[in-house]
Amino acid sequence: MSSAEGRKTRKRMRGIPVHYNELKKQHGIFLTDTAWKWLQLSAKDSGTSVGEFLERWIRSEIDKT
Repeated sequence: MSSAEGRKTRKRMRGIPVHYNELKKQHGIFLTDTAWKWLQLSAKDSGTSVGEFLERWIRSEIDKT
């Protein structure tokens, strides 16, 4: 998994992945308001978007397996 810390910023270009070896696609999930608010606060504390916060958490879980 790539780490965002220490990464040089790159110009974003459509169709070219920046942080990972694959492009992100939109997916939909249903969450309670409590879970969504927790995700928003956690993402804000880590300085990322909710999507990037989830991506990093999920990839860390994948690395454990």
